[in-house]
Order: sequence, then C-alpha cells, then structure tokens
Amino acid sequence: MVDVIHFADPWCWWSWGLEPVLSRLKEVHGDQINVVYRMGGITDDVSEWRREYDVVGDEALKAWVKESTSMTGMPADSGYYLKSGVKSTWPACVAFKAAQLQGEEVAERFLRRLMEVIALDSKNASTEDYLVGVGKEVGLDPERLRRDIRSDKTRSLFEHEKAEMDVSFLTLKYINRRTGKGVAVSNTFESGEHQSALEKTAGVTLERRVPVDILEYFERHQGATIFPKELSEVFGISDYDVEGRMKILSTGGLLERREFPFGAVGWRYSAKTSKSKMSVEEAKASHVGSSKEESQSEMNEVITKAVKGLYTQVANDPRKGYHFPLGREALKFVGYSKEIEKIPETALESFAGVGYPHAADAIKAGDTVLDIGSGSGTDVLFSSLRTGPKGKVFGLDITDAMIEKARANIEKMGAKNVKILKGDATEIPLDDASVDVVTSNGVLNLVPDKAKAFREIYRVLRPGGKIQISDIVVQSNVQKVCGLIPQLWADCIGGAAVESEYMKSIKEAGFGDAKVIKRLDYFASSPSENTKRLTKTFGAESVVIAGSKPRGK
Repeated sequence: MVDVIHFADPWCWWSWGLEPVLSRLKEVHGDQINVVYRMGGITDDVSEWRREYDVVGDEALKAWVKESTSMTGMPADSGYYLKSGVKSTWPACVAFKAAQLQGEEVAERFLRRLMEVIALDSKNASTEDYLVGVGKEVGLDPERLRRDIRSDKTRSLFEHEKAEMDVSFLTLKYINRRTGKGVAVSNTFESGEHQSALEKTAGVTLERRVPVDILEYFERHQGATIFPKELSEVFGISDYDVEGRMKILSTGGLLERREFPFGAVGWRYSAKTSKSKMSVEEAKASHVGSSKEESQSEMNEVITKAVKGLYTQVANDPRKGYHFPLGREALKFVGYSKEIEKIPETALESFAGVGYPHAADAIKAGDTVLDIGSGSGTDVLFSSLRTGPKGKVFGLDITDAMIEKARANIEKMGAKNVKILKGDATEIPLDDASVDVVTSNGVLNLVPDKAKAFREIYRVLRPGGKIQISDIVVQSNVQKVCGLIPQLWADCIGGAAVESEYMKSIKEAGFGDAKVIKRLDYFASSPSENTKRLTKTFGAESVVIAGSKPRGK
C-alpha cells in the first residue's frame, strides 16, 4: 500500500489543479493506494497573504490566478478571491477536518464540492452556515458537521497538519507504508511522472485498471462538474476527443453541459434523464476502447487478466460495490431455492452467477458433474446436494483466490465428493466421456473462444449427458460498437455473444436439441443506472439453456 499525501486547501488553485492527477491514480490503482488529504491552510489573513506575495493590486492577483490555472489546465474564475470577499481560508480547512470524522469518502466529496463552489462560482465558503449547507448537499450529517466545526478537537487536527506541512501546495508525496520511505513530485500536473513515482515507491509491480467507461465515471461522481482536463487525464484521450464525446452524450441528455461566465465549460451526470437505453452512437462515445489491433492470443491475455483481477476482488472483498448483484441478493434474485441454507455463508457471499441453471433439473443422484467457473463454490456445493454422496462434482476455475476460497468452503461443508480443478473451459482437464452433466453460471460469456469451449464440453460429456448453462447473451454485438474493453468482458457484458450466434455455437458443437428454457433481465438488479441503460442498449439478458449429447456419440 502506498499513501499519496496531498497538503491542500479548498481555496488553493493548485489543490484544484491536482485533482485530475489524483483522479487518474485512484481510477487506475484503486485500493492499492490510499489518498490522504491533509489541510495546509493558505492563510488566516488574505490581506496579509496578498502583501506577502506582492499581489495587493486586484489585477495582479487575477493575473496570478489566471497564469496558475493555465498551468494546471483546471479552470477557475480569476477573480474568485475578490468576488467572494474571503478573509481567511482556514474555516474551510477546519470544516474539511470535521467532515473527515464522518468518513473519508464523503469528506472527499465535500472537498471537491468546496473547491468547485469556490473556484468556479466564487462563493465565500468560509461562513459556518455555507459550509454546513455544502456538507448537507454531499451527504454529511449537517448538525454533526456544525458541532465538529466548532470543536477544539477539529481545530487541533487542522493545526497539527498545518504544522506538519513540509512541502508546497503543488506537491504530492508518495510514501510506502511498510518502509516509511517515499518521494515527492512537485510542479507537475500530468500523471506520467506521478505514476512513475508511485511505482518506484511501491517497489513492486502494481495492478493497473484501464478506465474505459465515461458515463460510469460521471455516475460515480454525481454532483461534480467534470472538465476536459480531468477526462483527458483519467481516460488518456485528447481534449479534441473529449469534446466530441461530450457533445454526443450531452446532446443525448445523458450529461448536463455547464457554461460558466468566465468562459469555462464542464459537464455533470444527468441523474434525472428518463432514457432507459442509449443509442449505439452514445454507447460508443461513452466507452474508450483499445485502438491497438490485438492478435487473438493478446486479446485472450488481456481479457483473462481483467477477469482474474475482478473475480479476485469478488473473492476477497464481496462487500464492495460491483456492477452486478452479488451474494444472497443475487441468489434470491436469480431464483435459487432454500437449499442454499445448507451451504457455508463464505461460499454464498461471493456468488456472482447470472441465473439459475438448475432450472433445467439435469442433475440426478449419483451423477458426475462438472461446474465450469466454480467460483467460491456455491454451485458445486449446490450440485453435490443433488448428486448425493454417490455422485461426484468437479469445479473448474482460473482464479486462484476463488479456487482457494472454494476449497475452504468444501472442507467447511464436509463435502467429500467435490474437487476443484484449475483450468479454463477451452482445455478441460478431464477425460473424454467422463461426466454426466456440465453446468455453468455466467462464465462462458467471459471466454473469447466460445466455440472451442462448447466443443470441450461436448468431449467430456458421456453420450446422453446433459448441459445446463446460465449465461448472458445480447441482441447486438457490444465489441463491434465499443471496441475491445477488458473491464466490460469481466462485467459479463463485453464478451456476451449475440444470442443467435451463441446458440449456433452450441448446436455446431453437437448439442442439436439445445434450447432456452428461461430468461431473466439480470441487469435490472444492478445498482448502476448506467449499467442498466447500457445493457438495455444491447438487449443483454440472462438465459438458461438446456441440451444433451446424443446417445451413441
């Protein structure tokens, strides 16, 4: 873990200017870093501060602001100090320390909103009533915030941080938590040098997530005004590209365009839009796909890496928010019976299936079953209840964290007839004609070569053996519109095949009687309105497919 320390002040244009860099680092590295905002406090007397920096004249102060914001790329009204009539920047710093007592996430929203109303709207965010009003807007308990702003404890926290400040407001410090060592990067408002400093400090190769979904970013930052500099930094695209995408998304009512009197233009997420789905053009504008021509092997590698990364998180942190339902909520939604109460909670909590494949009722007592994509063990253990002690169940998965968790759950339940194998659906480590039923739940859409996977399933099934597959299918091709986006694959959207092509692959593998026996609007339960809208755009839904291998084959 690396701490990224930023000595800030809501009134400081350099703090505002470092937001795109910090946003990029958060998006790319997530929980591998911890951004720590400390309040440096510019001044308790703005008049004295202006004399100190020789900007007593109003035009000189405005010129200083204008020059500085041109360096950072983040817009600000050059007259915001003058128009607001601020006397001291310290009250806003104390208010931020008070907000932190209610949680880091909401405190960061509070800081962001303070910087916006100060730099963009020239509001005097120094009075207690105004600060409490902004706190209420971002979700803070206003009465608690008011009490904490007045408390000696909060003031002491601010004074302590101000005294500790050993760098300028233009600086980010990178500190390795384990060693206590690190580096500082100053006067740089592009993320490249900061990225290098972060990785040098970590001393190990950090996992990188590639930000790809612009509307998702806006949705997670509801209420914030996002500017071209932030979007170009976070998504690695040009200002020209940003403008084109924003025009499409704002014209479509998905974003609200904001114009400021001093000439800046930004956008906000339109939470009030009534659109239930996007146009193909809007979906393409929202997603920043890879422009590189990938070979099949390269594509497989990047997709597999994204899938492993996401489902490692699902195994280790099932309480984190995801684009899809998880755990008991998901089990109930897709239709599992009360038999799940016989399965350890540690298996249920990481369940990420998309349907109820057991609706096919393919598994009988004594059967040998293969579960492709066994995850934390919910379906293999559920299948073992159906086979009974005389049957046998194999689970197959590629994610080490899920395999480890599943094996622990098998031991916890005492299931002697269940074994987890490591491998993928295109090279199943079982003999020909060795299983009676193949079951899978929301996994085959993650496999790039689906035709090969279905041929492998056919190979390991005995004549007369059955399939019960729950998966995501679409009505129009996501990848043709959005490009190759590994994160969309991991979220069960990007790799979902068009239903007609999916069924064709199954039947060409030898399952001539394969048919859809159940449908579900799986993404209707997503906590993300953007995800719901995107999946409706492509007609994504969960299906349960039943079929069998002909006897004598």
